[in-house]
Amino acid sequence: MSFTLPLFPSPGFAGFCVGAYILYCLLSAIYLIHFHPLSKFPGPKWWAVSRIPWARHVIQGDLWQVLDRLHEQYGPVVRIAPDEITTISPAAWKDIYVSKPLLPKDPYSQTPPLNGAHSLFTAADETHKRIRGAMVNAFSDKALRDQSPIIERHAGELIARLRREITKSGDGVVDLQRFLGYATFDTVTDLSFGESFDGLKDDNENSMTKAFFFHAKYSTIRNCLTRFAPLDIFLGLFLLGATRKNRLRNWRIATDKIQRRLAKGDMTGVRSDFVSPVVGRIDESGKKGVTTKELVTNGLAFVIADCQLTTVALSTSAFLLHREREKWKRLVDEIRVRFASQDEITVQSTQGLPYLEAVVNETMRIRHPTPISLPRVVPREGRTIDGQFIPGNTVIGINLQNIQNSPTLWSDPDGFHPERFLDSGHPYYDSQFDKDVKEAFMPFSTGPRNCIGSKVFLAQARVILARIVYAFDLTLAEGQDRWLDQKAYLVFEPKPLYFHLRPRYNPRQRGN
Repeated sequence: MSFTLPLFPSPGFAGFCVGAYILYCLLSAIYLIHFHPLSKFPGPKWWAVSRIPWARHVIQGDLWQVLDRLHEQYGPVVRIAPDEITTISPAAWKDIYVSKPLLPKDPYSQTPPLNGAHSLFTAADETHKRIRGAMVNAFSDKALRDQSPIIERHAGELIARLRREITKSGDGVVDLQRFLGYATFDTVTDLSFGESFDGLKDDNENSMTKAFFFHAKYSTIRNCLTRFAPLDIFLGLFLLGATRKNRLRNWRIATDKIQRRLAKGDMTGVRSDFVSPVVGRIDESGKKGVTTKELVTNGLAFVIADCQLTTVALSTSAFLLHREREKWKRLVDEIRVRFASQDEITVQSTQGLPYLEAVVNETMRIRHPTPISLPRVVPREGRTIDGQFIPGNTVIGINLQNIQNSPTLWSDPDGFHPERFLDSGHPYYDSQFDKDVKEAFMPFSTGPRNCIGSKVFLAQARVILARIVYAFDLTLAEGQDRWLDQKAYLVFEPKPLYFHLRPRYNPRQRGN
């Protein structure tokens, strides 16, 4: 006696399976909304049931805007996924990112390095401590002083290139964002790899800035997909296949340049860069210092992070200053009174300029270049954060953009007011901003995993912005009103920013 299985299940069996699945989904939704340990935290019900709403806005590049609206509706702590909450409580900075034992990074937010060696962004625990310990001297105050000629040289090349572009354009209209990208990319590749890409020289063009932004977009979407097993396998294979060529090229370039820099050896007295402290101290065992692969991974990570963050911040600052012309005039007065030539504008001389510093801070506050959350995972036993017990295995983070723009923490949060960062003795101090909760402002995060390159970023921002202000009179070109309407994938997407540039006549000028 024999029998064969039907090719297709019977309608009754298929209906049973569909009904069982619907019942399972319904019961799961009821549990997640009403009985899950995170059910006590407010938030939209659909987000509590599924990761799909969160993923949709990640892929659309507008998650930071949506989270901002959710915080306005539900308060400082919002549930944004079945297992995740976000907070804009200033006290949470210490509890999440400083208090020991340190909360680990959410593994789903990490992009594995192509060469298998971790960077400071992805390394955990002792590996992170070892790599940071080996590289921290490259980001010290002394190192910055030694690196300043590189920063200043590329800032000078930017001004020279802008002058050439004005002549070429005829009407003086220049895409400032594009050349800021070249300047920051040349600077950080010079510091990270020992040689720049020379995007500013002559009439060179450089598509690498777009290629490295591609890394940010790819990483965002890839990390999002990892949460949807087994769909992530198929989508991941497609995405990996479509992007492999560009990613392999970026890694090959980084590896070749790092190898050339290491071959030059100790260059003390000639130049200082991010590689200088580890020359002759490479340890391929991975027990101390860094390996060659880790140096390559970190060099590429520094390039991707710095060129994008600095370009976005400087472009945004230029736009906001010219949307608020009074603020531009105040910065002009500070810079042009202080300096008599371009050569006087250095990393050292731009420290302690209160209005310049306030402009940089307010730019970072109103539009952080990386409007992302910094997710951490609460241990199994749970953790008290800002006075509230958070259940174990919860993902929790502070969104940099949201905490710096909340009307509960800042006066006129959407307005561009550098004055909020001035001391009471400054002529432009405004008591309107005394109630601002400055403890919320942590643009480089805090704790042992804070941004190691913050001093380099600030030095570049001060020197480049000051030199542009000194050298040119700028007017925002027409059609730029909606320039701030940008998508964000780890960082805000680059967007052309057109200005009328006119070289400034200065009878005091002693340099170019």
